[in-house]
Amino acid sequence: MKGALKNLLLVIGSVLFSLAAFELFLFATGTYQELASQQLEPSPAIWERPRNAIEQHRHPDLKIPIEIVYDDDGVRNHDRKTTAEKRDIVGFFGDSFTENRRVENRFGFVRILDELAGGKFRMVNFGVDAYGIDQSYLRYKKYHHLDIDTVVDVFCENDLRNLYETGLTALDETGQLSFRQPEANGVLQFVGRFRSPYLILDAYYHARAVLTSTFPGQRIFSDRLHRIADKSSAARKVQKKRLRDTFAQSVVKDITGPSPSQGTLALAQKFRAVLARWRTEVEARGRRFKVLVLPRHADRDVAGKLFGRDADHILYLSDSMPDYMTYRFKYDVHWNETGNLKAAEVVNTSPVFARFFGRSDPGDYFRTKRQEIVAYYDANAH
Repeated sequence: MKGALKNLLLVIGSVLFSLAAFELFLFATGTYQELASQQLEPSPAIWERPRNAIEQHRHPDLKIPIEIVYDDDGVRNHDRKTTAEKRDIVGFFGDSFTENRRVENRFGFVRILDELAGGKFRMVNFGVDAYGIDQSYLRYKKYHHLDIDTVVDVFCENDLRNLYETGLTALDETGQLSFRQPEANGVLQFVGRFRSPYLILDAYYHARAVLTSTFPGQRIFSDRLHRIADKSSAARKVQKKRLRDTFAQSVVKDITGPSPSQGTLALAQKFRAVLARWRTEVEARGRRFKVLVLPRHADRDVAGKLFGRDADHILYLSDSMPDYMTYRFKYDVHWNETGNLKAAEVVNTSPVFARFFGRSDPGDYFRTKRQEIVAYYDANAH
């Protein structure tokens, strides 16, 4: 008996020592620093950004720090005026492509559009990494008291999948939509402060991808890991159960296939219900609602199934950015500085957003920005 207990303690000690060694190595190399150090706060949308915070992310290709500033309202800001002080806001709601933590403010498409608007309207970035449409809608509810002239939902193909993963919404037989309050998990909040859990999860899903060939590949692994091991109050049992399960992995492929399953069709119906409620509430206040579809093929195809192609309040970036690979980072799937600039150029010239921009010939502006991006890479290349 004593020998068995001794062996058990030896195994436990070896595991703890290995984890400590991994943790020190990951800390020294800066791996998973952004995930472990993210400041997140509990909210009806599961998590959100803190007020008056400055964080750093690392540029995927150049490996230099990117400073991210959140103002008094917990919104990523690019000037000294807080969000609450701004008038005629065009609010961009979405996930990591919108929040743009991998890109300096000056190269983010929201900042560029704000400069192009020339003060007539104020472009504001309400995006949060890993958000889906349900979370974006709840984030809007938090800020709807602000002077938001227009809401822009930046659609990502993962929005449909995220709606299932979060488990925040329910749609009854009468079509009535309801939201549930997320539950906190203190243990997972604590675990999320360390780097080794992300390494373990990363390794698991890499191995699973190789063995099953079912991993969806459109997003980097780290993008969703903090839904399981996160220091926010976001992590919940329902999410842990649903994250990367068979249904979640099949949603995008299924909705764009010839005969989607009943589960996928029900999820699409729920998505449309959330979108309809959001748009109805915005327009009931005499404001406007737009949809900006990200430029990847999956974004275009899923949006086509959910929205159609004829609505005059929807802009498909893929129509003007057909080859997304030229607009993404080398070591990350998100759009790079050139992608942000091109997206801003498309929005600036689109009839969907025509009322916000008054420059007759912004060509010089875009040429200068392109030169600035080239100089930025040249100055920071290793």
